Amino acid sequence: MFRRWLPPGAAVFYIVALTLAFPPYNQAWAVLLFLAPLVKWAFATPRWKCFLLTGFAAGCGAWFFILIWLRHIYPPWGWLGLVLLSGYLALYLVGWLAAVRWAAPRLQGASRARRLLGLIALAGWWVVLDWLRGWLFSGFPWLPLAAAFWEFPILLQPIAWTGQWGISFLIVLFNLGLVCGTGAESSADAGAPPRKFFWPARFGVEIMVPVLLFFGAMVLAMALQHSSSRPEFPTPILRVGIVQPDIPATLKWVESEEDKNWQKLWTLTQPFTYREGSKNNVDLVLWPEAAPPFPVQGPHAAPYRKMLTQLDSTLQVPILFGAIGEAYPKSGGTKPAGDFDEVFLVRPGISVEDAKALLGKTVNLQPGALAGGFAEEFYAKRHLVPFGEYVPFRSLLPFIGQVVPFDTLPGEHAQTIPIMPQGGHILHAGPLVCYEDIFANLARDQARAGADFLVVVTNDDWFGTEGGSLQHAAHSVLRAIETRRPVVRCGNNGWSGFIDQDGDAFPLTKYDGTIQSSWILRARGTTYFQGTGILSIYVNPQFDGQETFYVRFGDWFVGLSALLALGGYLVLRKTNTIAGQI
Repeated sequence: MFRRWLPPGAAVFYIVALTLAFPPYNQAWAVLLFLAPLVKWAFATPRWKCFLLTGFAAGCGAWFFILIWLRHIYPPWGWLGLVLLSGYLALYLVGWLAAVRWAAPRLQGASRARRLLGLIALAGWWVVLDWLRGWLFSGFPWLPLAAAFWEFPILLQPIAWTGQWGISFLIVLFNLGLVCGTGAESSADAGAPPRKFFWPARFGVEIMVPVLLFFGAMVLAMALQHSSSRPEFPTPILRVGIVQPDIPATLKWVESEEDKNWQKLWTLTQPFTYREGSKNNVDLVLWPEAAPPFPVQGPHAAPYRKMLTQLDSTLQVPILFGAIGEAYPKSGGTKPAGDFDEVFLVRPGISVEDAKALLGKTVNLQPGALAGGFAEEFYAKRHLVPFGEYVPFRSLLPFIGQVVPFDTLPGEHAQTIPIMPQGGHILHAGPLVCYEDIFANLARDQARAGADFLVVVTNDDWFGTEGGSLQHAAHSVLRAIETRRPVVRCGNNGWSGFIDQDGDAFPLTKYDGTIQSSWILRARGTTYFQGTGILSIYVNPQFDGQETFYVRFGDWFVGLSALLALGGYLVLRKTNTIAGQI
């Protein structure tokens, strides 16, 4: 009877556990168990077809519930996208389960050393597939397993060396160890028959290794982190005024709503006007993605740029913001070549003499380098959303033109934007637009380009007010630790906040009519609101100017995982299997 209910039970457990592990439920413990029933079933050597189809159903179900917020995007198209994307992502689970099913009978009678190598190979194969998920067909690396620990960044410190892949590897290895490292001994070392179906009390090397690796890596990471001779006391660098206009995405570009949307944005910004001694004084105002309802670059942008420059002169505070920029027409053409999704800085201006007074007379500044108006530097979004900002194979899918009438153009390279706080030195902001913070390589590029802190401007209003924007914010915690750069986020309706270099998050929340920033585990209220808040950004001097191992060497752990997977395959291929279990 138990065996009959194991397939659907394992699938349901996978769906429920993986859904609970991520926002909005944040039950991180579930990610340590989610694979165990499916792995246990694989060691019972089920029929291949039944096993893989059940795995596919489990993957579809889990992603369907995790990404349920997709239904809000261009309904009913969002429902179609949700179903198709869930099915596509489930294929990666099927690819991993196929390897588990192939390896299971070969591990049953293997020696402890060979069995441990097989489990390490399977954990490596998960990492390789997860990496492929972030690259194939433009890539969608949403919610790697490491993101489940976003509220507990002390557990994520090793990713400054391994990237997110190191924690995902250990999570999978722990799940495998729960099955293969508990129960009756079945290795060739003990000369015993295959372990029983139920789990008697036993803890073997297969479960001890991932536990020791995890805590060993965490302790080593923290020891190396605090080995610097530099002071570890946080140093304030910036006060940022966050503006959440909460403009509905469906009304954002409606022509009749443009004036109303602009007035809302500017009205929310005005309290940050510089006044001597005011508690609302900030060094920088941050708007979300595509904040102004008009282009600020290109052939039609001149009057809007002039207006923004004049308004910022009254504000007397620089504004960093996302906006649409038009590409100039191609030679001989009359229409713009397309739009960019960009980040700009407009500033009230500072003379070279004032800059030298602040930075020291020996500093070499070109005339006009810090002049008022739009900064010369700007950033264009590099990784566009397929079927949202462009349509792959548009000529073959003409009906999608009703939803995405034109293609946005991608930027070409990383670009930092210099900002000078009152009485401080120049800081370089590394912008990421929309969902670019889910791509570790883009944050890494900005760190290598010289960013002192990362800035994420996004419009998650498309996701509704469920778990979408919280899931999105979890990736910024990973990027902060991987690069050891603070992250400042500004969303149209949330999640806005600050994440320090250790990964501690401080969201802006509205509770009992008050907007405040507090540590995420103590935060009360909702991140979804219309209003403004102030974030105090600080850095740890021991990370100043330092590049992490991950920033320097990138996804080296993926290459190591691929070698481990290949080595495990070659070893297990020669292993004798228990008769009749292939």
